[in-house]
Amino acid sequence: MMFASDLDGTLIYSHRRFGDEILNESVRTIEVSNGKDISFMTKKAIALLRKLSEEMMFVPVTTRTTEQYNRVSLFHEEIRPTYAITCNGGVVLIDGHIDTHWQDYICTKIDGSAASVDDVKREIEETADASWLKSIRVVDRFFVYLIIDPPLSTERIKYYSQWAAARGWAFSVQGRKVYFIPSFINKWDAVNYVAKKEGKKTVYTAGDSNLDVCLIEQANFGLIPRHGEAAATFGHLGLTQKTGILASEEIIETILSKRLQLTPVIR
Repeated sequence: MMFASDLDGTLIYSHRRFGDEILNESVRTIEVSNGKDISFMTKKAIALLRKLSEEMMFVPVTTRTTEQYNRVSLFHEEIRPTYAITCNGGVVLIDGHIDTHWQDYICTKIDGSAASVDDVKREIEETADASWLKSIRVVDRFFVYLIIDPPLSTERIKYYSQWAAARGWAFSVQGRKVYFIPSFINKWDAVNYVAKKEGKKTVYTAGDSNLDVCLIEQANFGLIPRHGEAAATFGHLGLTQKTGILASEEIIETILSKRLQLTPVIR
């Protein structure tokens, strides 16, 4: 069995995504950047995740870059997953090192893609409005994301969605971040690669954004936090009852209960 989960907004939370039901004394910092505490989990969720990782394979899956993932101290000091997936599936890490077989596969796909990150960046530079575009960031050769404020108009979202789809790319708006990602760089394909490599036939997943929907749809069982972006359209796939940082506890407890249901009773 394997549990592959998105991180931000699913298992780990910034202050602004805590929700209204949590007391600070029950929360622990798990990520520090530039001297600031920026990501948290409840103490209960950490204990549950530690238990889960002892009983099944746990694989963190994130759109973060590898450098950003490495800032999460919990996964280096306490819970040490053998595998981690970063860059939305563009990178598979084994004990912190890049899986070269997966990397070669992704690079081959990139070389054959109808559009490169440079093509996407050029399109954005030619069509974006300085009134909402704050920055453009390219993640290696994998994808492009924007920092925006205020939100994009419906017309602009429709335009970019159609433009990206015509070139085999996905377009996703997540708050102030907007992603352009090749369709072949996705979380499920990377998770499925790890599952097959390790002989895991049962895969549980969780994720909050539209970039996580492939995880939820393809897994044996998946959960979307009720507060998540994906909940509005894909809530029928499975929703938590709790919202905010407490959803993390519910997700892990639910996956642990699923494991117990599949464990045969020895008589």
